[in-house]
Amino acid sequence: MNLINTDWKSHYTKKCTTAKKAIQLIESSQTIFLAPMCNEPQELVEELIRQRARLQEILLYTIVLGSPCKYADLSCQPHFTIRTFLNSSLLKKAHQNNHCDYIPMNFSDIPRWTKEEKIDVALIQVSKPNADGFCNLGLSVDVVQTLIKEATVVIAEENSHLPWTSGETLVHVSQIDCFVPSDRPLLTIPNSPPADEDIAIGNYVAALVPDYATIQVGVGKLAGSIVRSLRSKVGLGVHSGSISDDIMELINLGVITNERKEINRHKTVCTTLTGTNVLYDFCHHNKSVELYPVSYTHNAAIISKTSNFNSINSALEISLSGQINAEQVEDSYVVAGVGGQMDFIHGSKLSPGGRAIIALPSTAKNGTESRIKVHTKYVTSLKSEIDYVVTEYGVAKLFGKSLRERAESLIAIAHPKFRAALTEQYNQFV
Repeated sequence: MNLINTDWKSHYTKKCTTAKKAIQLIESSQTIFLAPMCNEPQELVEELIRQRARLQEILLYTIVLGSPCKYADLSCQPHFTIRTFLNSSLLKKAHQNNHCDYIPMNFSDIPRWTKEEKIDVALIQVSKPNADGFCNLGLSVDVVQTLIKEATVVIAEENSHLPWTSGETLVHVSQIDCFVPSDRPLLTIPNSPPADEDIAIGNYVAALVPDYATIQVGVGKLAGSIVRSLRSKVGLGVHSGSISDDIMELINLGVITNERKEINRHKTVCTTLTGTNVLYDFCHHNKSVELYPVSYTHNAAIISKTSNFNSINSALEISLSGQINAEQVEDSYVVAGVGGQMDFIHGSKLSPGGRAIIALPSTAKNGTESRIKVHTKYVTSLKSEIDYVVTEYGVAKLFGKSLRERAESLIAIAHPKFRAALTEQYNQFV
C-alpha cells in the first residue's frame, strides 16, 4: 500500500510497538537478515536473544563490522545458525561449534543474492520519520534498501541518535511493518594508534597516489594510517565502501574536495560510516557526504566513470606470483571476508588512469612469519588484477611483470630476515 501521499501518521502510530511484541512476530525455522555494520539494531538483537528459548533453527544472516556479535554466545548456539558475509574473531567459537559459516561473496552481489533468497524478516535501524513520513538509514545503506523490498516482514529499531545522512538513505514508514522506539547508543569503531610499520606503509602508498585522484580505502588501523599519510595531497576524491574519522579529517583540512570527479562531483561517496560519534555528527545533515547502496558504490561500471581511481586494500598474505589472500590463514577459520576488494579492484582497472594497490605489513605473528610466501593456499584476488604491492620495506610493481620479475620485486619488499629463504624456496619451486 502506498501511503506516501496519504495520512501516514495514523498508520505509523499503529505500527509502533515494543521490542518484545515485534520479535514475537518471528517464528522458528525462519531466516533473519540483520542490518549490517554499525547499523545493526541492538535493541532488537537483544530481544531476539531473550526470546531464543522459543525459537529453533533460526538462520541469521550478518555482515559484521563494529557489532558485538551477542548472537554468537554459547547460549544462543542451539537456536541460531549464523551465516556471515564478513567474519569477525567474535564469531570464532560459533564457527568451531558449527553454528556459524561464511559466505564468500563480493559485496556488489549481495543485493542480487537477497532477491534470489527467501528472507522472512529484516531487522533494521532507522531514524524518526520527518514531516513527510520518511525515515533515514543513517549509518549504513549497503543492502538494506533491497532487504526492505524483499523481506516478508521488516522490523525497524527507531533510534533517536541516528544521524540524518544524504544520498539514497530515505525509507518511507509505509515500507516498514513495525517500529520499536530506542535511544540506544550507536555502535562505533574507535581509532587505533598506528604502528611504525603502518606509518611507513602509508608513506609508500601516498607516493603512489597522485593529486586529484579518487580513492577507496578499507577499514582498520593500517587503512587509517594510509589515509593520514595523504595530508599533503591536493583535491582528492573519495568513492569508497566506508569512510572513517580519518577521512573526515582530510575533508576538514581541504585535502578531500572531490573537485575532479566526473560523477558525484564535490561529494564524498560511501555505503557505510565506520567511525566514532564525531564522524556521525559530522555527517548529520551534511550534503557533501552521500551514502548509496552497494549496487552503486561497489559497481565497477559506476567506478569506471571516474578517472584516476585508486583502490587501496589490505591482505593477510601474498604469494610470489601476486595471488592475494585477504580471508583465511588457518584451515579452520576465516578471519575476514571477500568484502568489496574485488569490486573496487575491477573498478580501478576500468578507470582511466586507475590502479589497484594492496598494502600489508611484511610479517605476521609478532614478526615470526612472513606474509610474503612462495604460494598461498587461499586466494581472494587474482595476480592478474594487482598493480602494486606495498609493505613497510617499499613498493613492488606487478603490472606487466613476468612471474620471475614479480617474485624478485616481492622478495625485495619482504622482511630482510626472510628474503634469503624466500629466494631459495622460490628457486626450488620453479
